[in-house]
Amino acid sequence: MHGKPSMNLRLLQLGDSALPIGGYSHSWGLEAAVDQGLVRNAATLEDWVRAWLRFAVGPFEGVVVGAVCRAARRNEWRIVRHANELLWVGLTPPTLRFASRDLGEQLLALAEPWPWAAACVAALRRISEEMPSAFQEWHHAPVFATLVAASGGGASEALQVYLHQAALGAIGAGVRAIPIGHTHGQQVLAHLQNDVNELADALEGRDLDTAGSFCPAYEVLCHAQSHLYTRLFRS
Repeated sequence: MHGKPSMNLRLLQLGDSALPIGGYSHSWGLEAAVDQGLVRNAATLEDWVRAWLRFAVGPFEGVVVGAVCRAARRNEWRIVRHANELLWVGLTPPTLRFASRDLGEQLLALAEPWPWAAACVAALRRISEEMPSAFQEWHHAPVFATLVAASGGGASEALQVYLHQAALGAIGAGVRAIPIGHTHGQQVLAHLQNDVNELADALEGRDLDTAGSFCPAYEVLCHAQSHLYTRLFRS
C-alpha cells in the first residue's frame, strides 16, 4: 500500500457532469448550429465540438483556467482578479457572457460550505468586494481553476478536467438537440479524448495575457441562439 498514489476525489467532484450549477441548460451556440443544419448527426457533432474546443474555448477560457490555477496556488490573487475582468470584456455575445457568469456564481455558492474550499471561496468573495460593480460577479473558468488549486490539483489537471467537462456538456446538448442516442454521444466523447489531452498540454503554460479567441462566425451563431422561435437551451 505504501507509495500508492491517491485519487483526487475533490477534483472528481468538480468534474462531475451532475454538479448542480445549471450547465445542462446551455448549448453554447450548438442549438443554433443544429437549427441551421451545420450539425445534424454524430459525425458533424464531433467536428463541431473539436473545433469549438480548439478555436473558441481553449484559447480563451482554457488559458484562463491554466493561468488562474497557477496563480491561486501561489496566492497571486491580482492575476485571478484580472482573469475575471478579462472574461467580462472578452466574452462578446451576451448569451455566453451571462452563461459564464451564472455558472461561476452558482459554482462559487455551491463550494462555499465545502471545508477544503472555504479559504479560496472567502478569498474570491473578498476580491469581488474590491472590484468595480460591473465586474464583481465571478465567471466559471476562474472559479473552477481556483477550486482545482484548492483541491491540490495543478494547471494540467485543471485544463484536462475543464475541457473534458466542456466537451461533455456540448455533447449532452447535441444528444438532445439533434437528437442522437447516448451511445453515439459516448463514442464522440471517446474520439475527442486525445484532442482534450493535446490541447491541455498546449495551453498549460500559456500566460494570461495571451488569452483570447477570434471566432466571429461562432459569435453570430451565439447571437442567433437568442432569436430562435423555439429552443431547448438558454444559450
